Amino acid sequence: MSVNRPQTIKPLLVADGTALSLDLAVLNAMAGIVLDVGCATETLRGLASRQGRDFALLARVEPVERLSEDELSRLLGCGIDGVVLTECRGRADIQRLDVMLTVAEAVGGMTANRTRIYAEYGGASEGLLSPHALSGSSARLEGLIFNGAALAAAVGCRAPTGASHERVAAPILASRAYVVLKAHEAGVPAYEAMPADCDEAAAKWVLASSRDNGFAAVVCRSVEQAIAVNGA
Repeated sequence: MSVNRPQTIKPLLVADGTALSLDLAVLNAMAGIVLDVGCATETLRGLASRQGRDFALLARVEPVERLSEDELSRLLGCGIDGVVLTECRGRADIQRLDVMLTVAEAVGGMTANRTRIYAEYGGASEGLLSPHALSGSSARLEGLIFNGAALAAAVGCRAPTGASHERVAAPILASRAYVVLKAHEAGVPAYEAMPADCDEAAAKWVLASSRDNGFAAVVCRSVEQAIAVNGA
């Protein structure tokens, strides 16, 4: 049984610019909607100001060493609630982003510490070897995300799929465990990004597998996956 099953929470949904046209009931069934950092300002502002919104609006940003202060200020000015930090390498990256957000909030005249951080692991394989504790790294830290497809691309192993009979590569297995344990140590939920090839049946299987392995929720890659997950 999943160690997080009693604390399972709503999933996240990665969406594109069409998210603004999605039914509000679908959007509100998610803990958060994740949009790419390059998403149009109008789309971000439209979602942030949508009447009846009950989901967090999150921007998936560049690794911290490539993230500009101007871009971060633009995103905060659009009304986002948090950022998904890609290619996270551990505590130092989270702390650096915390400082950047503090500056951006101050410059924009916003409430301090209002912007949350979701740290995505996988794209930078060295982050999955870091021995440094995440507990106390930032009061903004809201959750950890394991992106198996990004890890597979980084190290050249077999990417995870939605097929229950397919063998899972050893780096994926080890890294899934690392992220769950790091999230437990930091006192935040762990999310697992679903493979892009999941149909409705596969999405339900992946959800069950994620929960059995200690993840509190999943990151859906499509509306169809989100509907299947919520139906489960």
